Amino acid sequence: MVNSKRILSINELAHLLGISTKRLRQITRDIKSHYRVWSEVDLKKQKSRCFRVPDDELMELQRRIVSNVLNRIPLPDSLHGGVKGRSPASNAAQHLSQPVVVNIDVRDYFPCVSHKRVHHMFRHEFSFGRDVSFLLARLTTFDGQLPQGAPTSTAIANHLLTQAVDEQLMKQASKYGVRYTRFVDDITLSGKAPQRLINEAGKLLSRRGLRIWRSGARSASGRLKLQIKRGNEAQQVTGLNVNSPRGPTVNKAYRDRVRAAIHQLGSLDIGERATAVRSIKGRIAYVRQFNRGVAARLSRSLDTSQCRKI
Repeated sequence: MVNSKRILSINELAHLLGISTKRLRQITRDIKSHYRVWSEVDLKKQKSRCFRVPDDELMELQRRIVSNVLNRIPLPDSLHGGVKGRSPASNAAQHLSQPVVVNIDVRDYFPCVSHKRVHHMFRHEFSFGRDVSFLLARLTTFDGQLPQGAPTSTAIANHLLTQAVDEQLMKQASKYGVRYTRFVDDITLSGKAPQRLINEAGKLLSRRGLRIWRSGARSASGRLKLQIKRGNEAQQVTGLNVNSPRGPTVNKAYRDRVRAAIHQLGSLDIGERATAVRSIKGRIAYVRQFNRGVAARLSRSLDTSQCRKI
């Protein structure tokens, strides 16, 4: 893909971002002072996540990088994560009622994307100027990786794999009559025999310094990282069931968790209950997007549960 929107000078970049070249250089030189870093333990997944969140000034600058730089460069139709007008539902809708659905998880994507790789993308794939590429790589990476919490990270994650992985896999998928989509670090293939492209995906990602989870690898919750599901099994894409040709539906596990939350309302005090009810209503609204009948039954169950507390 030839980039027709090259940025060759720092003055041009500063103008696009609405900032002086002097201030742009100052932020770049002292990038560490613009981040807050902390770790959180996810008890459900039994792992620690490190967050690197930019301050208000850098956050705004990164938003402008997304809107005025990265969003000017087109992405293929196969991408659905972090793309305006697309969503987990639009991603799932591409794989309805298929004989086989394959889900491939890119292993530790954000932490494995190096500053060097991002700089290479700006300089050699986008053909930006040398100094422009250096500044943009500094402004969008931290501690040598894509920071979780920065608005630029998902956009860069999308662009990094467009030429090297998406375009190549789309060609192969078309050749074999397979459907291909990507939602940031989740690749989905579907059709009669999408399994034949698993190794090809692994090879293309390895050239980017990335790996996929292989057969047998599981998350802390027990979910298989590499899933191959046939039509007689529950096929899921970005958290939604895709077995039905009528459209994506919310999976049973999610519906069961909402029901469990409703049943647990009786054990909560008044303050906790109000917060829990708001959360449950939000989850029911999500279900309603895909299955109005199930959402209606959940709403009635919630109303009944609340009436018992009056």
